[in-house]
Amino acid sequence: MNRVFQAGGAIPPDSPIYVERKADGLVRQRIEQMDYVHIIVARQMGKTSLLHRVAAQLGGEKYAFAWVELSGMKDLERAEWYSILAKRISEQLAWLKGMPAEWLSKIASQEDLQDFFSKTMQLAGESRRVVVMLDEIDSTRLLPFSDAFFSKLRTLYNIRPIQPIFRNLTFVLVGATDPRRLIKDPGISPFNVGKEIGLEEFSRAETRQLTDNLVRVGIEASDQVHHRIYWWTSGQPYLIQKVCETLEDWHNQRGIPQATPEWVDLAVEESIISSKANDSNISHIKAQLERQVDVRRYLKRVLDGEQIKFEPDGVTNGRLAELYLIGVVKEGPEGNTIVRNRIYEAVLKDYIRIEDEREVESLRRQLLIHKRNLNYLEETRAQYGLNPPLVLVNEIEYEKAEIQRIEQELQEIVHG
Repeated sequence: MNRVFQAGGAIPPDSPIYVERKADGLVRQRIEQMDYVHIIVARQMGKTSLLHRVAAQLGGEKYAFAWVELSGMKDLERAEWYSILAKRISEQLAWLKGMPAEWLSKIASQEDLQDFFSKTMQLAGESRRVVVMLDEIDSTRLLPFSDAFFSKLRTLYNIRPIQPIFRNLTFVLVGATDPRRLIKDPGISPFNVGKEIGLEEFSRAETRQLTDNLVRVGIEASDQVHHRIYWWTSGQPYLIQKVCETLEDWHNQRGIPQATPEWVDLAVEESIISSKANDSNISHIKAQLERQVDVRRYLKRVLDGEQIKFEPDGVTNGRLAELYLIGVVKEGPEGNTIVRNRIYEAVLKDYIRIEDEREVESLRRQLLIHKRNLNYLEETRAQYGLNPPLVLVNEIEYEKAEIQRIEQELQEIVHG
């Protein structure tokens, strides 16, 4: 029996449960105008499903699409990275499938890539438009050659007036990153071409459109059930799918004929919030926060109800920008920063409490060690009278500085 709901992975373009958002139409429109497109979105918000859907809708004689997920290439050296990129693009463009492998293997730099696209467009013909979709572009952040790559993409756009062949080539860049951050070197012009499109949660009506598919499973659901799913998820696509998928499993396994708000609450608890659930979306968010302690502490302020203006452009507040791109915060009704949904709020409050307790315990152990070291060094200095060795003085100052730093960190964690 085929499953109706699908938590994780791209939904097939022709799936009856696909829900179109405003962003779908905007992306199609921009592609038809051959604009570069930046889809700014965190994980599990339906971006890959949108890309495949748009490609299916526009595909045919006029448009040719190539989709490449860059996250699987983040550990490659420059030459191999460019070669693999060209190979994956060529595999999806019919007129390039017969190109010699040795030609693709020689593509090892941004200049080679421009030659590759020039050849691609020459072979495509004057009437065919090529759309290259680069997914997970945030995975390129740490590549030492990423500035050169994005500079080259910008060049391909800027030379359209003098090289018309590139007017029929465009790129859709997708990921949890601000386009202004794509080029890191301040000495290089920023990546300032293309149209930005944000991909947000489903509205209440769009959520209902998705949850109405419970009837396809054989589950009756009242208005209160649909409301409860939205109450928990605030329209986050993955979370809606996860809750409905769990209800679908329970229907198949336990024969549940009708959902209730209580069943929804239980599905949320057992399949997402519980530590035993080991949900992939929650695990990814926690992993991001573990790597960025200052961002996690900033999130605590949001969870504690501090009124923080929502300005996720990263210019004045990089921590807020990171939280937005991770996918845990959004703009509240009064322009302040709030957690995206009640599921994240429940999970992250408990997670941050546990992490804070662990960090406080670790810092207190470190503080004790540094205080013992300082006492020993002070006793040693006393033996030298008025002329202690400079190295000893420096060690004492170091211990004092560490004690001050740790006490300040403890103050921030305990009192916010």
